[in-house]
Amino acid sequence: MSFNLFSITSMYSGSLELFYNSHPGLSGLSYSEHNSLLLKETTEVAGSYIRNFRKLGVEADCVVANDAILLKKWARERGLKSDKINEILFDQVKSFSPDVLWIENLSFVTLDLLRQIRQQVKCIRLIIGLHCAPFNSKVVDSIAGTDFIITCTPGIKSMIESMGKKSYLVYHGFDTDLLQRITDETDIPKTDFLFSGSLITGGDFHTKRIRLIERILEENIQMALFVNLDKNYRIKIKQSIYLFSTLLKNLKIEKMFEGFQFLKYGSTRVDSYSEALLKNQKPPVFGIDMFNLFLRSKIVLNFHVGAAGDYAGNMRMFEVTGVGSCLLTDNKKNMKDLFDLEREVVVYENSEDCISKVKWLLDHEDERKSIALAGQQRTLRSHTVEDRCRLMVEIINAELKSLSPAK
Repeated sequence: MSFNLFSITSMYSGSLELFYNSHPGLSGLSYSEHNSLLLKETTEVAGSYIRNFRKLGVEADCVVANDAILLKKWARERGLKSDKINEILFDQVKSFSPDVLWIENLSFVTLDLLRQIRQQVKCIRLIIGLHCAPFNSKVVDSIAGTDFIITCTPGIKSMIESMGKKSYLVYHGFDTDLLQRITDETDIPKTDFLFSGSLITGGDFHTKRIRLIERILEENIQMALFVNLDKNYRIKIKQSIYLFSTLLKNLKIEKMFEGFQFLKYGSTRVDSYSEALLKNQKPPVFGIDMFNLFLRSKIVLNFHVGAAGDYAGNMRMFEVTGVGSCLLTDNKKNMKDLFDLEREVVVYENSEDCISKVKWLLDHEDERKSIALAGQQRTLRSHTVEDRCRLMVEIINAELKSLSPAK
């Protein structure tokens, strides 16, 4: 069964900034030319899944919902007087006339928008969502407007099903097209041991990840950090929220404030970053530079966010192994389903185990290289974006077949 697919997606703000800085002459391009260039060059889900769906014969396209420049260009070309995101997104969905609408980032749609689309764009037979992150009330509302959710870990799958929504497990993957674009001949520095990513304080985000990295630095292990950190004023605000939340609990009146989203930052104590972390940190890198950074790093540390629970599934595992670096990652119940833990990756149980294994890997170069190579071979064999798109096509076709015939 054939179908066409349109996606409402997003990109990291750093990736968008990199793209626009690299292409100062975009104002002369049409929306179609501009969008095609963005999807061709991006290394994110926005481009890699659309490119791989097309490889499989699916007519697919997307809108990057947080690219204000591109959205406004669409509105101007269509003669839309409104610059409201929801109205522009609705017009794009209606214009593409898809059989399947894929919401790759549920934070950029509302339940009202999904209902409007379902009621007025009659060609749409399925609205599906992707969710692999912490939940908030807006995301939960948006999930209600979908037919089913695709997620990247068994734990989140169970949580979604507990809400009464059908869910399918489709792990992240590595986009093999990137192997033609990454290079060892670059100004990106070589590193022995790397962490690249976000270290956001408070709530169920990266608190344990921050503590692990600070513990590693205490051991005087040289570690390159290319990270996104909270601004100092945001840390101060979160610390105040934690104190306020603690006061509510002590007064036994916290139930009066249930539903206040900002209080999620008060669930755990919020500490400032250590001096060692601040001294070692460098600005985050995005796009192909990030993959070149992985390529030129012997070992890359991975640590799942709290929302992952007991299960692994983040994108970093496949990005690191895909380029051929050695992955050092937190052990989870399903890691053995993804990799050979004796040969293809290295897992750790806690901070002391992580420190021990970093030292061992740095002292055993031949073994580290062997693990990195085996990990890459496994990812290229079993964990590519094309594999994931093929699985999604099977899921979508099965769901379409189960529906009554289109009118």
